[in-house]
Amino acid sequence: MGYVDLASIKGNTAEIGVAIGESGLWGKGIGVSATKLWMDYASEKLGITVFYAEAHESNIRSIKMLEKSGFKELSRTGMEVYRGEECRLIQFVLQ
Repeated sequence: MGYVDLASIKGNTAEIGVAIGESGLWGKGIGVSATKLWMDYASEKLGITVFYAEAHESNIRSIKMLEKSGFKELSRTGMEVYRGEECRLIQFVLQ
């Protein structure tokens, strides 16, 4: 189905990763719900108050999911190859 994870935990900050692998489940709000639940848990149990995330600019579904979860665009980095095409990596933050 998919996953939500935390990485690069430092003090009160962490990077969150989200993937819904089954395309039939895309667009149903599962990513937003899972992200919010995981952030609530991380805030309460681990003291995380600042979350970072990344998405390739061509991955519109991920960008919309992050924005619906409360993330704001922080920056855009250099070009990367994603699914065979070059695109920028967008960094997001939720504080």
